Amino acid sequence: MRHFLLALVLFSAGCAARTVPSTAAAPPTLAFDDAADALIRRGCYRCLEQAFEQAQSHGARVQAFEAATLLTLRSKELGLPGEEWLDKARALAGTDASLLPYIEMVDVIPPDRLSENRDALFDIRRRTRAKNSLEMWRTYLQDGAGSDAFRAYLDVSLICAFGTLKETPESFSSTLDPVAATPLFQYGVGACDVSHGARLSALRASHADFVDADYALGRYALDDPLNPNAEESLRRWESAAQAFPRSPAIATHIGNLFRMWEDWTPALAAFDAALAVAPTHPEATIGRAISLSRLERSTEAIETATRLIDGGQWLLGEAYYWRGWNYLRLENLQQARADADRARMYMSNSGVMVLSGVIEWRLERLENAEKDFEGALAIDLGECEAAFDLGVVRDQLGKMLEALAAFKQSGQCYDLSITLRREAIEKIRNGPGTESLKARDSARHERVLVDLAERRREVTRIVETIERSRGRFSDPPR
Repeated sequence: MRHFLLALVLFSAGCAARTVPSTAAAPPTLAFDDAADALIRRGCYRCLEQAFEQAQSHGARVQAFEAATLLTLRSKELGLPGEEWLDKARALAGTDASLLPYIEMVDVIPPDRLSENRDALFDIRRRTRAKNSLEMWRTYLQDGAGSDAFRAYLDVSLICAFGTLKETPESFSSTLDPVAATPLFQYGVGACDVSHGARLSALRASHADFVDADYALGRYALDDPLNPNAEESLRRWESAAQAFPRSPAIATHIGNLFRMWEDWTPALAAFDAALAVAPTHPEATIGRAISLSRLERSTEAIETATRLIDGGQWLLGEAYYWRGWNYLRLENLQQARADADRARMYMSNSGVMVLSGVIEWRLERLENAEKDFEGALAIDLGECEAAFDLGVVRDQLGKMLEALAAFKQSGQCYDLSITLRREAIEKIRNGPGTESLKARDSARHERVLVDLAERRREVTRIVETIERSRGRFSDPPR
């Protein structure tokens, strides 16, 4: 067989040449099932499941192995648990030296970043093994055991995971190799990254059973730098979630989208759906804690953040911050203080400094509060609440001039924030997208505008009061 992938994919591995093990001889007689092969080339998740059952029932061991291996990869791509399929692939490979290299390839390919198996994303040993073996594996895939469609998909998966998939106008053409025309291969290329989104979109439009594509297409729609379409993302992800309810990754993306819109009730529902299948999922857990916080369900938010903290590994800074935020809301100042201190050990940003300052203020440690609010503004001059709170604290310390300066700074900050929000609303209303999407995006800014306008009026009243006081107590004219 000619080296079809060298004609299809332009990729530089950047590695020295390696000695490639010779392909082990296949058993003398192997059953082959045309229907299973056709389903594998068709390539959708349900197609691969059917291919596995078909091959198993007809004793086509190699094809059953291919289907199980591809289902392992597809599960990783969709954020689904895939260990069961990998175990089946291992069992089918047995001691067959011609199939064992594929197990190693699939094992090192990392899962989706929002899958439950986050540890695999940071496994240095796996990545080192992949880097050292990539060229050897790709050479083996040119003439190894199994079907050309199967090996082509593995090759694309390796490139997407550890390299860069590039193409020319002549690449992936059916005139070069029939493999390039298979839906399986088209999906593998299209789901690699956003630059191949048009290919994936065309596949989804022409193959109704390829709902697998909706997950990647949802990401592409939201990540479009020129025309992000969150409504399209939601439509795609809800379709994918219905087809793959065991994927916490898809549910978490939906939750994060509602979180972006500050629509906390559906955000909470999506995060709960993710946690129903992956109870320790870190992004879904922190998303749930934030949603509960914004819904003023502080006790539940504290319980949720505590579960993440007890895990002792992921997103600890955010977990401590939100737990401290809720303890503050419940007037448990000592616990809030302890959590704010722990949050500062993991992350340093203006939000943590403001939380710390408010706690010190409530504890009547005004000098400490002043330093914290000053620290928040040193990090982010756009932290309007820090400037306002700094003015309040300085006023209580009897620093009238310094308090006036802080309040005036907060007023300027609120003015800028109001201007930027209004500009954002105008841009949304005059931009692309459906009317429902524009209304949803605008509503988030409009809700904040109400609070900003009220805060700005309060600052104006305070500044006027301080300046009148200065006038009454200023030195009399000579």
